[in-house]
Amino acid sequence: MSEPDESAHVGRVEAHRLDGFIDAAFAFAVSVMAIAGAEVPHSLHDLMLALDRIPGFACSFATLMLFWHRHVRWRDRFRLHDSTSIRLSLMLVFFALIFVYPLDMLFQALFSTLYDAYTHTTLPNEPEIGSVRELKALFICYALAYACMAGCLALLYRHSLRHASSLSARQRIEARETYYVQIGSVSVALLSLLVTLLLPAVNNGLWDSLPGMAYVLLTPVYGFTGRWSRRALAQIA
Repeated sequence: MSEPDESAHVGRVEAHRLDGFIDAAFAFAVSVMAIAGAEVPHSLHDLMLALDRIPGFACSFATLMLFWHRHVRWRDRFRLHDSTSIRLSLMLVFFALIFVYPLDMLFQALFSTLYDAYTHTTLPNEPEIGSVRELKALFICYALAYACMAGCLALLYRHSLRHASSLSARQRIEARETYYVQIGSVSVALLSLLVTLLLPAVNNGLWDSLPGMAYVLLTPVYGFTGRWSRRALAQIA
């Protein structure tokens, strides 16, 4: 009779260690974004240059924390203590550490472009993207990493929906909502990837921004899934 209890205890210990590792990995990714390509400022001028990175860092931070929070929500409400869940969680960390570099560069380039459009001056810390080919490579890296991270979360939630027998009706609706959001996120990222691959080689401001503008479609994805969730929850209330 003691073997099941001991096995459950070992599973909980492993889960806590895995959670600590995942949280530390995301914290490391955030710290990399904060200091990527920069040195400790030694003068007021250097400090002002470092502060120019704040808007891009804020967007990068919010995006990365969104993925982390969804994993926290999964492990608090829908976790399964099995090898599949462990592998998917570790894959999420792997892609997060890859995602951090294109994420930071893309948002820094975005805000540098906006700054240049309104002030007609370039930021000193502006990422160097010298050609359409380099821009396409950045969008491809971003889309693949985004799709892989969203895919890992989608598979985690799908795995719990298929194999967790103790979920209530409300929990299943909440899990399906996040699962649908992640599927939609993967679709948007793949659409951005397709647009990137079809970009003409000629430098054109409007065309070059299309892969990034594709992520605006995440707004209706959140809207539709949220509406579906509210209706489903109202039916069981």
